[in-house]
Amino acid sequence: MENSSYDRNTGRLLEEARHQRGLSLEAAARQTGIPAHVLEGLEKEDAVRLPAAVYARLFLKNYADSLGLDGREISGRWEPGRQDGPSPKGRPLMVEARGVYKSYRTEELTVHALEDVNLRVEKGSLVAVMGPSGCGKTTLLNTLSGLDEIDHGEIFIGGEPLHAMNDARRTEYRARHMGFVFQTFNLMPVLSAVENVELPLLVGGAGVKAARKRALEVLQQVRLLDRARHRPNQLSGGQQQRVALARALAGDPAIVWADEPTGNLDSDTSNEVLELLLQLNRKNEQTFVVVTHDPAVGALMDRVVRMEDGRIVG
Repeated sequence: MENSSYDRNTGRLLEEARHQRGLSLEAAARQTGIPAHVLEGLEKEDAVRLPAAVYARLFLKNYADSLGLDGREISGRWEPGRQDGPSPKGRPLMVEARGVYKSYRTEELTVHALEDVNLRVEKGSLVAVMGPSGCGKTTLLNTLSGLDEIDHGEIFIGGEPLHAMNDARRTEYRARHMGFVFQTFNLMPVLSAVENVELPLLVGGAGVKAARKRALEVLQQVRLLDRARHRPNQLSGGQQQRVALARALAGDPAIVWADEPTGNLDSDTSNEVLELLLQLNRKNEQTFVVVTHDPAVGALMDRVVRMEDGRIVG
């Protein structure tokens, strides 16, 4: 393999164990939540089909465990060579939250959405925020990004005190340093893909030619250059989400916040968007914080932050 290696018999062992259980690659993918082409890459020891070694080791362990093999022992044979992704250790902090509280009040009751949240996210990492509905995942994303104000605590993004900024300064900071991707694509229906991507650049003061050039560049990154002139109703759901991702990346943000980015997509399209997200993370070393309920999404991340009742529990 190009970027890592393990015992030459491991791939054959995985394939034989799968056949003994009567599973196709597609069935094994549904069982494990790992894309079928990644499972095939593990069996064939084909680096082209695998993410960076830091992710592939996790997939190898989970796949082996699902087949009744000793995943820890098998993944222990994996000896990473060159890693395409950045090391998850020793990087500066991109996000730091200290003692964050957030409540929503009505005339009748007070909902404590976040209670004493402390979190650190390293630059260039992929972090999933997971937990049951109503546990505070989206509120956490909104407060960390400055979309919502907090009641108490401190939030630093790239070392800047977001909690101490006024609304106008936070808005400016978000425009310059952050990108957002949501479950609903939020594309302007009367604009083409390239126009949707360049719109925030134009609003931010970029020149017309510079904005168009950058919009086409990021559409090429998300493999949609041939759909640049298409309007949203001429695009599939996966293509619309890739336009939304291109729009989030157009300003070259240091961090991208994603709230259920695959929630409206089928499994194949979801895998396509997630693979693209991983590639962009490795290429650009941008930080991604992804709110999700899907374990398959969490399995792709460097780290999973789990929430319950407004608190981080693991």
